Amino acid sequence: MPDNEAAKGRTIIFGFGRVGRMVADMLREHGRPYLAVDSDIDNVMASREGGYTILFGDVARSELVEKLHLGHAAALVLTMDDPVLVARLARRLRNSFPQLAIIARARDTDHAAKLYEAGVTDAVPETLEASLQLSEAVLVDIGVAMGPVIASIHEKRSELRSEIMAQAEMEAEPRLGRRRLRDAG
Repeated sequence: MPDNEAAKGRTIIFGFGRVGRMVADMLREHGRPYLAVDSDIDNVMASREGGYTILFGDVARSELVEKLHLGHAAALVLTMDDPVLVARLARRLRNSFPQLAIIARARDTDHAAKLYEAGVTDAVPETLEASLQLSEAVLVDIGVAMGPVIASIHEKRSELRSEIMAQAEMEAEPRLGRRRLRDAG
């Protein structure tokens, strides 16, 4: 188990299937520390052999979560394919760690709205992201310049996120961990 010092600034990833592994790959690409947790021992062993930093454990157990020192983490990413567990964890962890950025995989926009209600900083609906990526590929493949395509995809993502938050009846966008390119310095 990580100690407080090892946990500082580390992103914790709950669930290490395709989605969790991609998040870890991107964190590694950018030199950011992470720790993954998964409940499938075969996946944990194979991931360790692949060089990933991963623990075996059941994230539904509060004892495990306590040992992860989430109060010192940079962010928590919930990637499990269990919408009920993701919402339950988001609610519990938001109550315990009000300043923690919690980013969650959502099945669709309805699930994303429920996750915002549960306190996540960002909910990423799979169906929406797949549609945006397909749109981007089509536009580029038919000759639209990459810059305007990327800008329009970001704009559409922001518009859809606002609609999801309205569905969740949120008055304001979550502020935790919300750094955009315009804010980076």
